[in-house]
Formats: sequence, C-alpha cells, structure tokens
Amino acid sequence: MASYISNMPLWAIVLFIAGFLYSIAFIANPAKQAALNAGMGSDSARKIQFGVFGFYILYLAYVSALSLKGVFYNASVPPKVFVFTSVPLSILLFVVIGNTGLFKRLLKAITLESLIRLHVFRLLGFFFLLLYLYHLQPLGFSISAGMGDILTAIFAIPVARMVAKRSPGSRTAAIIWNIFGILDVVTLLVIAGVNAYRSVISGVLGDMEMVMFPFVWFPAFAPATILFLHTAVFRKMQLMNVSTKQLEPFSKAVTAN
Repeated sequence: MASYISNMPLWAIVLFIAGFLYSIAFIANPAKQAALNAGMGSDSARKIQFGVFGFYILYLAYVSALSLKGVFYNASVPPKVFVFTSVPLSILLFVVIGNTGLFKRLLKAITLESLIRLHVFRLLGFFFLLLYLYHLQPLGFSISAGMGDILTAIFAIPVARMVAKRSPGSRTAAIIWNIFGILDVVTLLVIAGVNAYRSVISGVLGDMEMVMFPFVWFPAFAPATILFLHTAVFRKMQLMNVSTKQLEPFSKAVTAN
C-alpha cells in the first residue's frame, strides 16, 4: 500500500506539526484582543479566538485526509492541492469572511502593529530549508520559499515596533514590507505552476513532498491565509487614513480656538 507520508525524519515531522499548530494559535490570539478592543465581552472574545483556531484545525484535518489518500499525488495543471484546498479557502476568506460585519468590526479595532507582528509565524519557512538538507526539495525552490518567509517574519518585528511608536517612515516601511510579503507568495505560486506544467509535459512526477502529509499543509494553508492577512494590513492602513482625514477638521477647529 502506497504511503503518502513525508520522507522526513519523524522528529522533523513532529516538530513541524507542533510548530504549525502553535502558529494557528498565534494567529488566533490577535483576533481575541481585537474583540476586546471592540468592546466585546471576554466570553465573546474567547469564542472568536477558539473559532479561528477550530476552523483551521478542521480545515487541516480535511486537507490531511485527502493527502493521506493520495488525492494530490499526481501531475496536473493546476495542481489538485490548489483546486481542492487553496482555491476554496481563498474564496471563503476573501469573499465570505472578509466581507462580514464581524470581520470589519475586528479589523477596525485591531492595531496595525498586531496585524504585522503576527507574520512572525512565517518562521516556519525554515522547514523548506530543512527539506532541502534532506534532499527532498530542490535548492532553488527551497531558498526562494524558505528565505522569503524567514525574511518577512524577521522584519515584521522591527516594522511593527516602528508602527507602534509612530516613528518617521513607519508607514512607508509597512508598505514596503507588506508588498515584499505578497510578492514572496505570488512568486512561489508561479514557480509551483511552472513546475506542475513541466511535470505534465514530461509525464514525470517532480517534487511531490508538498502534497504529502504533513507538509501539504504549506500549499493548502499558506497562500490563501498569508495573502488574506497582507490584504488586511492594507485595509487597516486605509481605515486609519480615513480616520485621520475625518479628524482633521476637528483638530483644526481646536487649534483655531
């Protein structure tokens, strides 16, 4: 019977699963704080936090079930892992969740620095490099995917600190950082599409580690979620810009008096 479990050492698989689950909890925490900032009770805030965490746990269970059955293990354009996971998740996040009244309320209440800081979870990109060291990923893809995520995660800390302190140039730094994070994901999607096309043309399965459990969580979770979070940063900046413009007439009136 074919096995669709990663060929990485057991310790690396366990570490990856633990790190991934912690990252989901890390993403859910700001949602709780945003709810509290919005004036919701502690019970409601916890429900929102657990709702985010629970949603992704169920989603990853669905992805894992398909992966372990070998549903994604073939060459196709577009890759089946995107068709069955990334695309539906993107539609759910961008079309449904992103337009709900609750999300808009939380977005208004959350701080911009919190939205930026939560990208620290992208340190998980280290596993791309680890996959290369075990000869399970090509060097080019591993460097592009791994270093892009790691750099985005590392620079999220100083950029968030600049934004929190309202330092000169903080807005520009946030925009540059956000665009870099988006381009990193888009670049990987293009590379994945090209590799899938080459596999179909040649009839030879290429690197399939990203469709095996548990590393299938990367393509199933990361593109849609990360792009949604980066979009949220721009939406938050737009809200802040609107709020500033609305306060300008009041500030001028106070100064005049």
